Amino acid sequence: MNLAAEPLEFLRIFIGLDAPGSILFCSLLILLGMLSITKGGDLFTDSSVEIARLTRIPPVIIGATIVSMSTTFPELMVSVTGTLAGKGDLAVGNALGSCLCNIGLIIGTCALLKGYLSRKRNTESGIPVSRLTIVGPGFFMLFSGVLIWVFSLFSAGGAVTQSGASAEFAIARWQAVILLCVLAAYILFSLRLAMASRHDFGEDQELPPLVENQIVYCFKLALMFLCGACLVVLGSRLLVTNAVEVARYFEVSELMIGLTILAIGTSLPEYTISVLSIIKGHGALGTGNIIGANVLNITMVIAVCALIHPLPIQRQTIFLDGPVVILLIVAMLGLAWRKKVISTSSGAVLLAIYVGYLLLATFCFASS
Repeated sequence: MNLAAEPLEFLRIFIGLDAPGSILFCSLLILLGMLSITKGGDLFTDSSVEIARLTRIPPVIIGATIVSMSTTFPELMVSVTGTLAGKGDLAVGNALGSCLCNIGLIIGTCALLKGYLSRKRNTESGIPVSRLTIVGPGFFMLFSGVLIWVFSLFSAGGAVTQSGASAEFAIARWQAVILLCVLAAYILFSLRLAMASRHDFGEDQELPPLVENQIVYCFKLALMFLCGACLVVLGSRLLVTNAVEVARYFEVSELMIGLTILAIGTSLPEYTISVLSIIKGHGALGTGNIIGANVLNITMVIAVCALIHPLPIQRQTIFLDGPVVILLIVAMLGLAWRKKVISTSSGAVLLAIYVGYLLLATFCFASS
């Protein structure tokens, strides 16, 4: 036995390069990965929000840009890691599954939580969603969802399945370039909106922090940012490597693992920010975070992975995942349009759609 190799092997398992032989150990490492992502995303987001507060940008714009970019980082790292490992199904499943989770699970349960807190605190119920949010970031979210589904209807770019056969449906590199153009348009729109509304503060706008030493404070924020990024990268590797091992053990398709375990695990930062924003009375921050994260999941995560290698698309994505993503987006925006809030009943509808989707995917596509 090579004693020098054992510490090296343990290190490779701990940083997510290899999976252990024990399923129990894999499950523990998956949990460790989720915790690492959650803590890293928390540090990443807190530092980003503080930096944004220094620029005096309204909360909904902060949520749709800097916060959403921070909380989408886990999805990007998990999907890129999966793509580099030749597991494109994980990339697509994780990105689309995160969109489904963000609206159906996070917005749905947060609306129910807001209704409960409103009755307890005797305040107005419903998560605020302005018309500007719906016709601005909301439009980009809907357009991106429709675009990625249309792109996935065709075979292009030479994508292959894990068995080596040509993929019937795929996302090609030239389609990824178009998605990145949409991302650029979204960022430019958000920047212009932020600049136009810098001094248009809402009631929930916090004033810039007062600190004695600005240089030390900025250094602290940068250190939080880097530590958060490192924890997210570590957690992402642990999550991908061990989730694939568990999927193989239970003979569950990697697409389903990406749509469920990985999607919910990498959406924990969004969930954390959204729940905290509801509890603290800053609902607009959480809503902007979810909308921005969905735009980035499609236009950045899938596009970057498709640039690395053309992504094969499974039939489940064509006939179930893609249409349900569009349905949830339309339902969220449509239910919020009239009263400019996502009510408790609207949250129940979104959550019911998500639960129905999981049941349908589990019983009809789990073994496919």
